Amino acid sequence: MNPFYLNVPTNNQGGYLSSEQIDLLKIINCNSYQEIITFVSECAQLNGLFKEEEIKEFTTKDLEQLKRFIFKTYQNTLVPHTSDPDTIINNTLIHLNITDEDIDIIKKAYQKRSKEGIKYICSYLKNRYPKNYEEILKHVHRFISIERDQNQDSNLYDELLMLNEILGEFNTLLIGSGRPEVIINEFFEDENQRYDFYFAKRDLDFALKNNKHVRFHSLLTKEACESLFAGKTKDEILKILTNYVKRTIDFINEYNSTHKLTDGTPVINAVDLLNEIVSFDKNTTGEYENIWESNYGISIKDICEVFDYAKKHKPEGVSFLYNEPFLEDAERRKKVFEVLLSLNSTSNGLIDTLGSQMHITFGTALPQIISCFNDFKYLQDTEHLKIQITEFDLSLSEAETLKTIGDTPKFTHEQVYEAKKELIADISTIINHSQVQLNGISYWSLTDITDCNLERIRTNLLKKGLITNIDEIKTVCGGLIPTYYITNIMTNTNSAIHK
Repeated sequence: MNPFYLNVPTNNQGGYLSSEQIDLLKIINCNSYQEIITFVSECAQLNGLFKEEEIKEFTTKDLEQLKRFIFKTYQNTLVPHTSDPDTIINNTLIHLNITDEDIDIIKKAYQKRSKEGIKYICSYLKNRYPKNYEEILKHVHRFISIERDQNQDSNLYDELLMLNEILGEFNTLLIGSGRPEVIINEFFEDENQRYDFYFAKRDLDFALKNNKHVRFHSLLTKEACESLFAGKTKDEILKILTNYVKRTIDFINEYNSTHKLTDGTPVINAVDLLNEIVSFDKNTTGEYENIWESNYGISIKDICEVFDYAKKHKPEGVSFLYNEPFLEDAERRKKVFEVLLSLNSTSNGLIDTLGSQMHITFGTALPQIISCFNDFKYLQDTEHLKIQITEFDLSLSEAETLKTIGDTPKFTHEQVYEAKKELIADISTIINHSQVQLNGISYWSLTDITDCNLERIRTNLLKKGLITNIDEIKTVCGGLIPTYYITNIMTNTNSAIHK
């Protein structure tokens, strides 16, 4: 079965890859022992896991088996996203090459993530490890502790092999390593150490090697609220954001000036400047709201001032996006348009592209999509803005998923895939009839295993007691590539052959 592409004309077609998935694809793409050795030596996730003698032995192993071994080792550094906070923190600390006694002391100080706790950790490590404490603090920031999107799945190697085969059909990659919480290392006060573009550079270099443009995601994102801004005043938050924006725009300009694709164009061609400003749910008065205003008192004017440097130093040939989900909801769409127009009236032309994430389920009504794209067309005609579909996926909802599991499912997965094919065709027709000129389409869940919807739905149904084990749900059919279907076909065919 072919990938579930939207049949819509666009000059940019791409997909989202997390930093972990990019690392794992790099392993798969190693063509020599030296490439594997280089990867292991440069990958922070594997820091200290292989002794020098073990690395020397790499060349005595079968190359394919060695890649699978390194791949599995990487997976084993992660703990499930459902793990308790103590397990997550402990998993980070045991990879720092410090004593068990120090782990216990640091863990107590680290749990609250307060200013005082972070200062204490820095001071403690400096006293205990004066020669390499800075490297330890860098590694804390660069180590990914939590497994996301089924990156521990035992079938992931073969899943990514299938994904690797279609990467040539993309000319753009969406990478998420531009977010504040990924770049800002709170353990350092020094500006040159505080802004750490380790993940961004690794992801961009992967795109460059594969001759792909990059959409850089994202400079203002609600995830940063939870980790960086807790307990801080409005002025402190604005200072953090202003400094971060300046550093990031400088990084983008520098990277683009020195890294070009084969056609001579720079790697980064779009930046998600703003992501998910509007609340997902209505407030107590029944309205959608600007979460930065409601949570921190940060107005549209404040946001525009934070991004004044970005506007004045906008990288040549780069689009600035405002990216939002759930625009199929007419009320939420109205609020998003209001925010967008307010941004551009406050800071003329700050945003040139509206990104509609378009995470939808089989229950999303076609009239909603029709209305949404009619409004996009009006916005495009009146405000001369570009429109992108930025994170498209179509998956089963929680309720729909329950109908595909158990001893007597209401629907088979084969039926779901057939329905998905028809719905993709209907959505394509709607978009084409709307006459919206799409500046790009990016697909979010690229395979059935690496589907973020699968992780979320499994977790929610488990919490509600509607399933007893996450393995009851093998797929929610959300992948661009229907790998669950393909794998089943291959398995059934092989079984028939060997009977």
